[in-house]
Amino acid sequence: MNKADTINPVDQATATAESGTATSVSPKGSNQPIAVILPAYRDVEMTKRCICTAMPGILAVANARLLLINDASPDAGMQTMLEDLASQWPDRCSVLKNDHNLGFVKTVNRGLAYFGRHDVVLLNSDVIVPKDWLGRLADEAYSKPNIATLTPLSNNATICSFPNFLQQNAQPFNLEVDAIDIVFRHTKLPCVEAPTGVGFCMYIRRSCLDQIGYLNEEKFGRGYGEENDLCQRALAAGWLNLISPNLYAFHEGNVSFSSDKQALVDRAMQVIDELHPNYHADVQRFIKADPLKTARVARYIQLLSATAIPKVLHVSHAIGGGVGQHVDELVQYFGPHVAHVLLAPHGDNNRICISLGMDRHADKLVYDIPSEYADLLELLKALGVSAVHFHHTIGLHSKMLDLPHDLGVAHLLTVHDFYWLSGNPTLTNENGQYPGFYSDKLHNPLYPSPEGLTPEDFRASLSKLFNNAASVIFPSTATKLIFTGVVPLKNSVVAPHPEIVRNVNRPPIGFTKKAGYTIGVLGALSLEKGADLLEELSLIARSRDLPFKFKLLGYAYRPLKTIETTGPYASNELSNLIKQHELDVIFFPAQWPETYSYTLSYALDSGLPIIAPNLGAFAERLSCRANTLLFNHLTSASELIEHFIAFIDELGADANISAPRFEEDESKHDYYDQAYLEIVKRDLIVSEPENQTILSIPNAVLRNTQISVEIKHGWRETVLSILWHLYTRPSMRWMSRVIPYDILRSIKRLLSRRPIHDIIKSHARE
Repeated sequence: MNKADTINPVDQATATAESGTATSVSPKGSNQPIAVILPAYRDVEMTKRCICTAMPGILAVANARLLLINDASPDAGMQTMLEDLASQWPDRCSVLKNDHNLGFVKTVNRGLAYFGRHDVVLLNSDVIVPKDWLGRLADEAYSKPNIATLTPLSNNATICSFPNFLQQNAQPFNLEVDAIDIVFRHTKLPCVEAPTGVGFCMYIRRSCLDQIGYLNEEKFGRGYGEENDLCQRALAAGWLNLISPNLYAFHEGNVSFSSDKQALVDRAMQVIDELHPNYHADVQRFIKADPLKTARVARYIQLLSATAIPKVLHVSHAIGGGVGQHVDELVQYFGPHVAHVLLAPHGDNNRICISLGMDRHADKLVYDIPSEYADLLELLKALGVSAVHFHHTIGLHSKMLDLPHDLGVAHLLTVHDFYWLSGNPTLTNENGQYPGFYSDKLHNPLYPSPEGLTPEDFRASLSKLFNNAASVIFPSTATKLIFTGVVPLKNSVVAPHPEIVRNVNRPPIGFTKKAGYTIGVLGALSLEKGADLLEELSLIARSRDLPFKFKLLGYAYRPLKTIETTGPYASNELSNLIKQHELDVIFFPAQWPETYSYTLSYALDSGLPIIAPNLGAFAERLSCRANTLLFNHLTSASELIEHFIAFIDELGADANISAPRFEEDESKHDYYDQAYLEIVKRDLIVSEPENQTILSIPNAVLRNTQISVEIKHGWRETVLSILWHLYTRPSMRWMSRVIPYDILRSIKRLLSRRPIHDIIKSHARE
């Protein structure tokens, strides 16, 4: 259900009250009256939405009341709105007003005393609940005799967050609350014991309150931490705090009773530590064990299966780089209109990891292949995967190539490098340089043939990947031209990666003549990406006292003489780094035919002059661009520096210098908006939520939620981080001359296959 298909919650609640059609029932197992306590402080319209969506569920429970307490709201119209709504349900809704601001704790306690015999539900004014929420909460609150508190799942509720644990989630796929909650109501999952509940929507039994008392005003007077304290006192008295995976509510997280929230939170945590010394240890144990994971995964499978949008399984190599960025940006490009699941290698021994979403916090499941291949298929069928998109297969068991056939769905593949030709992703020789043509005899000891196969045998093993693809996507014409004639191509298309974050068509900015120029290079520079060429150019410039300073925004595979290097960065930092380091020109020293180059996208977005090789994607992406110089990548450094001098002199003289027109461009810029969407929708099947049962969630899936997905890098990555810091010190440059590059790379891959910048950043955080 999309937003356009839903009823306005205000109209729905009013219509229910006026028609008198609400069916009043009592919760199972209890005749205890219920009071929903809603403190109101900020945002009149938000508070009104909350009340109007909560009221149908309150009216449906015979003994339920709603108490609205205006905590001296500074917002004009708050009291009038509360009184107007209460007048619609005079026997069910009451309004109190604090003469001055008491804060959340005292306001709630006033409500607890006002309805002194009732069970209570604490409901924040920024929460939207499903229509029959209260009766379902009450039923579960009495499912055991010693339940103190019960909290449902929500998009933004720390340990109760869904779909991603401990995160502030957006509403999944832009669905309304009732559309999400529909999969929560049709199958019953066990509630989970927790050290605390979450006060955005928390049911509290009166018998517990009578025993342990109300919220602690003395210690938590202005709010934050009060529900944690209450729950800890309940536990100490033999009661349980439960989290229910059988109800979903939306928590906007936009209400605060104080302007100094962080200070209150910090103070509250100190008080909690004093009152309950084991609290934080208990919470950390809960987080580590994550007993809610099975329920979250089950609910997400059901939700995805029941939602009428394409579900794409992306198959990748888990090394990051341009492949990872492309997948991430496809997610941004399609927004909530396409669901994405990621499959990638997980450590060694043919294990794979399934990530239920592209957020790094998304729940993950691990499978051993081929022994658990059938279980993997069960999961993907339950999710309703409608297409498989291959981005890379390095490190994956060959059984993964059978997924499209065994799932009965179409597949696509995007060519991100040249691995599928011969196992050599860069097509470079032993010197780290592309000779200008493809040959099966081309050899680079860094990239041995996979499993000892000849290039012909390796391509034959991938034949079904190419022959049966609904679309073979090349991000540049140059990439397709290299594949043409080597691999039979069917349904091939040239489609540049969609980009919405950067303006790759930005006109070049004006060039200012200066006494000296900073020439920037972007990214992680390997031998193939031109690290040695960059160093050679810089040494020549210094020896000739040229007005050029070379700066690497990133890092190289070895320390580079005379090059200022900034170190690893996150991709979203690059645009600011370009500005901060005041680059005058951006240079690409690549020695292999880049298939697209995201760093080029950042350079184009900067508007700065660009110097790049007439190789791979550069020629077509820079076609006719002003302030641009293309050079032959086989040109020597001594000759290339002369091109630099002439180019910058002409820029300083306001000369019109443009890259030549690329005549062979086959790009289809509307591919992702049209053909891609048609393919991934082609085999879409949507299950009906009311027909889903717990049996529709594969038992193997429920088992696998208990398997750790953490790769134990441990000492290996610690050693690698230390070696990297030593290696990049200027005093250790001798290592790069003594130890061959292929040995260094082998050591790195033996210790970890994660990108070095990820390892460095993770150790820096620790």
